[in-house]
Amino acid sequence: MNGSFTPRNVRHEMPRYLLARRQGLHRFQTPAPQCTHPERGCCLPMNSLLMSLVLFSSALGFGYTIERTAQDAPLVAFAPRRDPVWLRDLDPSYQELVGVMRQKGFTIEENAKICKKHDVVGFYSWGDRAVKVCTARIASLNGEPSAFRALLQQTIAHEAVHVAQSCRLSRVGKSSLELSAARLYALPQSVRSEIERSLATAYYDSPRSVRWRIEAEAMAMEDTPDEVIAALKRFCR
Repeated sequence: MNGSFTPRNVRHEMPRYLLARRQGLHRFQTPAPQCTHPERGCCLPMNSLLMSLVLFSSALGFGYTIERTAQDAPLVAFAPRRDPVWLRDLDPSYQELVGVMRQKGFTIEENAKICKKHDVVGFYSWGDRAVKVCTARIASLNGEPSAFRALLQQTIAHEAVHVAQSCRLSRVGKSSLELSAARLYALPQSVRSEIERSLATAYYDSPRSVRWRIEAEAMAMEDTPDEVIAALKRFCR
């Protein structure tokens, strides 16, 4: 079951890693062969048995040096995660919402392939651990900073509702967050029309009444991030 978010009336998370260089590996040099006959002006090879023992000891010592170094010095270092620029511009309650999603193991992926494939500003595939947010499209619809922020916040909250619904479905077999019917039917007619368009283009494997409620709940909770946070904390583990 997939949930996508399309704009209405021109309205409607990922860390980088750096591989560190291998540090602290000690160099081990094989002892140079000893000159047994310096008077001849050259170094002759030592006894073959003694040479074999020297080479074996060298290899053993070199392997031990690497193994100990690997245990004592980490070979991979993780760079601090860089949050997207837009995150710090969100209202505090929406920043908290993103933080709770991360705590629950969900990430926000910007401008995924789905953003170019479909006319949406957000997308969530049920059971997935990543929410897709199409910031490039949001910017094209609302380039003015305050309008961009408003649509982005609504998009994040909308998809986060679908995350909470998916969590509840996994836990108790029910996708609805049980918002009252009065609240859902009080949505503006323009929003209800948008829900109808969404149902006509999206694929679901559940009855139409369930599909309608799923989208209506997401629409109704877009502007109440505290309520979305509570749902995530309650149903997602």
